[in-house]
Amino acid sequence: MQLLWILLHIICAVLAVTGLVFLGAGLRDVWRAARSKAWPTASGTVVSTEELQHQRTVPAEAGGGTRIHYEARIHYEYSVGRVHIGSTVVRLGPTESSSESRAQATLARYLPGQSVRVAYNPRDPTESVLEPGVHPVDFTRIAVGGILLIVAFSMELIARWFAARM
Repeated sequence: MQLLWILLHIICAVLAVTGLVFLGAGLRDVWRAARSKAWPTASGTVVSTEELQHQRTVPAEAGGGTRIHYEARIHYEYSVGRVHIGSTVVRLGPTESSSESRAQATLARYLPGQSVRVAYNPRDPTESVLEPGVHPVDFTRIAVGGILLIVAFSMELIARWFAARM
């Protein structure tokens, strides 16, 4: 019984630490994305667009096999002062999706030759985005981290409750 109790504590601790890591990374990403809304902008031009397909392996526990993820790659150029810069970053945070229609919608917003406003980091003008600010998908890591923390603490409380009854 003592070994089971120790194992349960280790599992809870691993879940809690993993949850804190996800929560911290998610908060950092949302903070960076929110700051990008205040970045200065420059005129830019879309050079080319393409849809990328990434093949991802699905773990055996989730059915196995592979899954295709889609990404809209937008190549654009802009100038800051006398420096001409090229980038492919549409927004900070995840841009891959299992939905091809989401990638197609992004491609439809940016056509080759189109003029765009590029938000760039004033400290490092090579860091830029076409869509500054926070987007709903940016909260994914925060949600996963929160769920892991809730599961870890719930397991610990339930284990303590059962231990008190024995």
